[in-house]
Amino acid sequence: MIGTEHANTCFYLPTPPKVPKKWNHLDTGATQALIELNGNHWRKILTIMAKIVVNDKDWRQYRNQHLLKRDESIAIGANNLCSTAQRHIICGKESADVLNLDSTEFVQLDLQETSLLKHLDQNIYLCPYLDYRQFPNTQIDLLRQTLGLAPLCTTSD
Repeated sequence: MIGTEHANTCFYLPTPPKVPKKWNHLDTGATQALIELNGNHWRKILTIMAKIVVNDKDWRQYRNQHLLKRDESIAIGANNLCSTAQRHIICGKESADVLNLDSTEFVQLDLQETSLLKHLDQNIYLCPYLDYRQFPNTQIDLLRQTLGLAPLCTTSD
């Protein structure tokens, strides 16, 4: 688990980032350290996470200063949902398969072509892997609206 132990929102990913020695998610510059060690791939992952959960439009500041420190965690290769989280964002088919979720219990978030699904009774969301080709800003905004957050309406990274 990376991030706040009792996070309200848990992201489920299949593979972990490299973590610097003596790294702590509460350290100043913790997300920047992950980005520097893991490169553009994890910059994208952390950026999309910030865009999904930020309460205002300043996702960059949230990613750099608050992500994983306040109310989010990342469960890597988890085979069970985090018991303390209120919202579960399952990222990619591999993560969903490991969790053994029943696809018949999910509905598509809209009628357009999207791969975003929501559980019928719980706050569990099946999403594409956190990459811009699979999870563009239009889908991020759709998920944000479903979560009760205003759309970011961004077109840039």
